[in-house]
Amino acid sequence: MIAALRTRWPRARFWLNAFVLVAPGWFLYASLTPTFPPAWPTRAAGPVEVTPTPHDDAGPYPHDGAHVKDFSFRFCDGCVARIRMAYANAGPEPIAVLDGEHGVVHGHGALQEAHVPYPPHPGPEDRLWLTVQEWNGTLHRVAWPLPRPTD
Repeated sequence: MIAALRTRWPRARFWLNAFVLVAPGWFLYASLTPTFPPAWPTRAAGPVEVTPTPHDDAGPYPHDGAHVKDFSFRFCDGCVARIRMAYANAGPEPIAVLDGEHGVVHGHGALQEAHVPYPPHPGPEDRLWLTVQEWNGTLHRVAWPLPRPTD
């Protein structure tokens, strides 16, 4: 048994070293080439056109006592300057007043993101709601139907 181990260990050591050298390159490539689900349809919230994209196909995750799902929102060119505030939520109806930090659309430039409050098990009446407030105080709302869970 000891003799067999002595003859196999140098070869096993070679493969272990090869894995240690190749693994960082593989993980670096995987982190630099993420794949995202397809974007949802573009819709208008008043004078602003917006396209939401979920960050992944997974369900919501618990965060600070609420279930949230991450979304990117791509606004039309020049539209971000017209927006005072935007927030998103998922459910049967839009939230009337922003409650806490979840759902606040934030970022830089035309591509913004939000940690959207999301129901753990979306029903057929649930929608992704985006509320946009212009600088003059006018509110605009737009909705997208939520995809049915596959599990």
